Amino acid sequence: MRDRGEVFRLSNGTFHVCYGVNCADAVVDRESQLVCSKTGLVVGSEQHKESDPSWTGRSVGSANPDDSAGVPQGGWLRRRDQFAASVAAFRNASAISDDQVVCTNAPKGRTSQKRGAVCVDQEAPEKPKDRPLKREGFTRDAIEKLAQEAMGVVGALLIVDGRAGAGAPKPDARLQNPKFVSEVAMRRYVRGCASGSERFCLEGVHNVLIAANEFVRKQRAAAADAADAAARPRRGAAFSGQVRKAVSELIVTLWRAASATPHMNAGKKGTDSFRPFAAGILYSLKRGLHLKNGLCIVPAIEALSSHLPALRSSQSTPASRQLQSSSHRGICGFHRSISSLESVPDEEAEPARRLFSDAARQAAYLVELVRCADKN
Repeated sequence: MRDRGEVFRLSNGTFHVCYGVNCADAVVDRESQLVCSKTGLVVGSEQHKESDPSWTGRSVGSANPDDSAGVPQGGWLRRRDQFAASVAAFRNASAISDDQVVCTNAPKGRTSQKRGAVCVDQEAPEKPKDRPLKREGFTRDAIEKLAQEAMGVVGALLIVDGRAGAGAPKPDARLQNPKFVSEVAMRRYVRGCASGSERFCLEGVHNVLIAANEFVRKQRAAAADAADAAARPRRGAAFSGQVRKAVSELIVTLWRAASATPHMNAGKKGTDSFRPFAAGILYSLKRGLHLKNGLCIVPAIEALSSHLPALRSSQSTPASRQLQSSSHRGICGFHRSISSLESVPDEEAEPARRLFSDAARQAAYLVELVRCADKN
């Protein structure tokens, strides 16, 4: 809907003010379009709203073409004469001059840029500069959401089971069945007698059955020991919820420090991915990470890094494999963020360095926490 009318000069020398769909001279043609009778311009389309009092809101239409076959409602419509429409369009166009055509779609002060190579006699348009990425402040709610996201990444990558027998292979239930073991042992004894290596006798059958029962007894005892070991909780740094929370807090602090660097504020694509960043920090626990001034921001903790999934680990899950593949991108972005501090004055780099100092204190606390968890 137009707020202001547009003035058109007609062929008879007069002027017409057209208000679009609110034009007083607009008429509806047979194609349900609103056409200004003075200028011949299409200013809109007529809106039809069909309502049925018996309709309850449930879709009762059918996709079966046989249900909609036959004569449509209102009868058949005559096909439009394309030649007559072309003649009418030519007559309307001949009555309009170039001065009457007003382009109202293009915004003022902006020109459309055509994709592709420009002509040899044209200058290439200047590319718009990348606007800096607008980052919201780290409020309390934002920090809590990041900590929960980091806890999810830690839980997905530190693939450990809280039971002592989680890594042991499961015993075969068939070997605990006396009937199954006895049948297998008797078949082996019969094959030995048939080949002539053993002599078939009642004493041999008796010895085979005794050995089968003794084998079953040992298998059942081993399965019971494995079940007792699985019921006992394991202890260690990787199984401690306090350690995992400290790791997630360290990741959030490092993310805040990296967000204050010029590299993260440059607005480049792919610099604001938190999950790859968290995965990269976890894999940095294998070797650690120090700043040039010797400040340790990511400690090397073997007790945690040993539980990270390898490239083709059988314990990996689809979520852990996806995080593992993106961890390299996250740690590369973190290294670029640290390197970008050298290109700015000390006053601009002071907020990021202050956060890196906080991360170093959290890293030292994490090392001490892991040491206490391993002792207990």
